[in-house]
Amino acid sequence: MSAADSFEQKKIDPRVYLGILVFRWKLIVLCFLLCLLGGVFYLEFTAKQYSTSARMLIYRDPSTQISSQTYHWTESQTHVNLLTSEGFRTKIVERLAKLWLPRLGGDPSDLWPNYGAYLSGGDGITLTLAIRNTHPAYARAFLREAIKEFQTQREVVKQDSYGSAARILEDELARLKEQIRSAEDDVIEYQRVNEMEYVQARGGIELGYLNQLVSRHQQLSTEKWMLEVQYPLLKGQSPEVIRDAMALTRETGALAPPSSEGAATATNATSAPPTFRADQAGAAAVQEKRMRLARLERERKDLSANMQPDNPKLRALDEEIVSVHRDLDLQSETEYAAIKQRASALDLQLDALDEAQRRWKNTYLMASRKGADLRQLQASVGRLEGMYNQLYNRLNELRIDQEIKGEHFAVVQPVRTESKPVWPDPVKILIVVLGAGVGSGLGLAMLAYFFDDKVQSVSDVESIVGVPFLGGIPYWVHSDLTTRIRPIVSEQHRSGAAEAYRALRTNVLSAVEKAGKKVILITSADSKEGKTLTTLNLAIMIAKTGKRVLLLDMDLRRGVLHKSLECERSPGIVDVLRDHRPVSEVVCATPHENLWFVPAGSAEKGTSELLHAADVEAFLSDVIDKFDYIVMDSAPVLRVTDTVILANCPLVCVIYIAHANKTSKPIVKYSLDMLGDVHVIGLIVNSIEMHRISSLYYAYQYPNYAYYSYAYKYGYNYETYDEHGRRTGAGRLGKVREAMSRWLRRTTLPAE
Repeated sequence: MSAADSFEQKKIDPRVYLGILVFRWKLIVLCFLLCLLGGVFYLEFTAKQYSTSARMLIYRDPSTQISSQTYHWTESQTHVNLLTSEGFRTKIVERLAKLWLPRLGGDPSDLWPNYGAYLSGGDGITLTLAIRNTHPAYARAFLREAIKEFQTQREVVKQDSYGSAARILEDELARLKEQIRSAEDDVIEYQRVNEMEYVQARGGIELGYLNQLVSRHQQLSTEKWMLEVQYPLLKGQSPEVIRDAMALTRETGALAPPSSEGAATATNATSAPPTFRADQAGAAAVQEKRMRLARLERERKDLSANMQPDNPKLRALDEEIVSVHRDLDLQSETEYAAIKQRASALDLQLDALDEAQRRWKNTYLMASRKGADLRQLQASVGRLEGMYNQLYNRLNELRIDQEIKGEHFAVVQPVRTESKPVWPDPVKILIVVLGAGVGSGLGLAMLAYFFDDKVQSVSDVESIVGVPFLGGIPYWVHSDLTTRIRPIVSEQHRSGAAEAYRALRTNVLSAVEKAGKKVILITSADSKEGKTLTTLNLAIMIAKTGKRVLLLDMDLRRGVLHKSLECERSPGIVDVLRDHRPVSEVVCATPHENLWFVPAGSAEKGTSELLHAADVEAFLSDVIDKFDYIVMDSAPVLRVTDTVILANCPLVCVIYIAHANKTSKPIVKYSLDMLGDVHVIGLIVNSIEMHRISSLYYAYQYPNYAYYSYAYKYGYNYETYDEHGRRTGAGRLGKVREAMSRWLRRTTLPAE
């Protein structure tokens, strides 16, 4: 099976469900009528209930509203709880029981109506009291008593709530006052013990010293870092360069770091950045040696022009020049060593500054910790004072509410009963009845369809039973068929039944030709499925094509075809098998052209033994060459074993008959399994009840039957009567009806 075919089988076609509804319309109508009858009985015999209601308004005078307060209050749920409480209802019932119990028939349960209280919107509290019961007079008395009792209990609850709330607030205020006094004492004691004024003043001074130490530490660290960078670069430089580099490094390290205004002021006030200069004496000595070296070099230059190199005077000058150079180099090494000494001194100074900063920092942190603890104590006092003020304001509001903002009570809608009953509601019950009736009917129809195991459609034949579908035969409504099998196609040759057999003949001959056989065995799972009627009419229709057809009645126990063809029962098949005679001796002619017949023969009990003992293939070989087709009627498969013996003959192909909406699919499958590996070329669905329900449903279920599904009722003339037995109109109305019928078939029926 291809993917496209599989998809086509899985598609859901709404026409299938339409057919289910049409086919099982009686079940749907029955369920609907039962539900409708139940609804009518309910409306008729259910006691009518009436609605009794009253409305109360509880409000406050807006002129007494304080501007700092909002006009939202939450007593509404309290009123509802009071009205719906069990004790409230019990008091009212006890008051009314003595007077109303005899009037209500003595049943105490009638004293407890379906009572409720509801809130409505508005500027105040709108309370609606409602009762729904079958005694309107008692409901009105109940609501009047409820209004009186509510007004009484509301005042009691109001006074109790005001008094208890005021006592709670006063007790809480006294407790908060004691807590505030205790917290303030803790603040004062903490300040005394820790001398907070001295600690705070000292903390400011310590912060100033700490800022100066940090600034000095930064200056010395900067000078040290610059010395570490310049130290390898000054190796071998002149004393003047080394002295100037040292001076510039000290000036750079003395720069004040950027900080807040207060810190900068404190730093500048304590120590101004020093300006470093070279040692004047050392600088003068170096300068003098430089000048002496220049004079000696000029003098030697002048003497070398007039003297020999080994002149004692020139040698003396050279020695003096070398001495001066040694002095300058020694001075450079001294200055270079001073740089290293300066770096060591800076390390010592930085270590001392770190220790000083640590000590001052610890002292300052201790002072800060004491200040933070003091602030926490003060914040606790502030929170307690805030809570005290809130409760004090709430107590004042409560007193104002009690004195000038009292609640007002009014009945805005007196007790009244609706003139029309609220239940049973015919509209609601009708909707429920419609839903229940249609829903239950549809549900039962679908369940009946899905659990019905009868052969109903082409899919049942091909996909479930597993046999090719050859065609469908409509139900024959002629009265004589109940007593005698008749050749329909001859007597009603222009009826819809004849058209059905013509279509079936085409399909059967095509399947037989593909099978390459000439002998057709027609059988069914059980009796009364239309097997013999189909065999007779199919043989006649094949003979009408000009083919020589031999009809064999192989139902050896209950054969009835001889009556339909007006022949004698014997001699026949039984006699041939018993006496070992050729079949050609008992062939007799029929009133139908090209159709010959062999009856069942004499009544015999052991027909199964005769068939077992006989060679069916040799039995048929006597006549198989003399006829174009041999059509055999047979006994039901599940009744006797005769059909199984005949079907296993190699010359035979089998056609199965199933009764629509009667034959069970498991029975068909079981009977096919009994036949074994015989060649079943297809299945014919018999007795499609077109006269009972919509022909559209069966035309859809059996597509090859669609073109004659709208044929005229059997027994009527094509040109005279329609499918319902009514005369067809020859005028404009008849043409319109015919056009609509064609459009309906094209639109709703599947294509051939």
